[in-house]
Amino acid sequence: MKRFFLVVLGALGAQAANAGVYVEMVDVDRGSGTIDGEKLAQKMYVQNGLGRFVDAEGRATLIKNGTMYIINDADKSYVAFDKATMEQLAKKINAAMEKAKEQLAKLPPEQRAQVEQMMSGTAGGATKHTVEALDTGKSEKVDGRNCRLWDIKRNGELDDQLCVVPYSSLPGKENFQAVFANFAKAFEEMAKSAPALAGMMTNEFDAMAKVNGFPVRTVGYEGGGKLGTEEHLMRVWREEAIPTSMFEIPAGYKQTQMPTGGQ
Repeated sequence: MKRFFLVVLGALGAQAANAGVYVEMVDVDRGSGTIDGEKLAQKMYVQNGLGRFVDAEGRATLIKNGTMYIINDADKSYVAFDKATMEQLAKKINAAMEKAKEQLAKLPPEQRAQVEQMMSGTAGGATKHTVEALDTGKSEKVDGRNCRLWDIKRNGELDDQLCVVPYSSLPGKENFQAVFANFAKAFEEMAKSAPALAGMMTNEFDAMAKVNGFPVRTVGYEGGGKLGTEEHLMRVWREEAIPTSMFEIPAGYKQTQMPTGGQ
């Protein structure tokens, strides 16, 4: 869930509130100087504050009423990333941080200083997740659409370059405001029990609000601030009515617990 591209928009019109948006994203690698195929990356269905996101393998994630549902068609199950799940995750994170503090205290002073520096000078290694959106002042054209270039810095390092089309030129854009704003608010409420996560979604939300549009192209930065060759492109954006069944858990699917081990 790295990128949430949204903006605070004006009041919703009656027509926009009744129609949804379908978006199709593809990945292209131009590293060899030629297009190395075009691979479907994601399909998005957004309407009335609800969202369905389907990856290249057909795995679906729903955002609904402040909860994220991850659906597994292979075994007809799903997990709900809600407040209870966040509290479990918070306990794991807080316990790991306490253990890290104990281990850190046992190190020789010089080695402890080195580790603290790598962990941004904090005993638990938790640092505020910062996101900056920087207007480059440049524009390009992608698939016939004029777009503005923005650099995104995460934790002080260049992470992505976006070519952004203003929301004012996209039909049904209000749906994106609703679904991501609702989820960001719910996520931050859930994250209060986990200091390491608090502010994460809000910072992403605020940065994407600043760009005031949707990225028709995203390119990641590699080491040394060099742009990579893989592009994430918007190929389809159309306004259409989305069946309500698209935002429901399939009948017969059973809820399972989200794994909270590992990272």
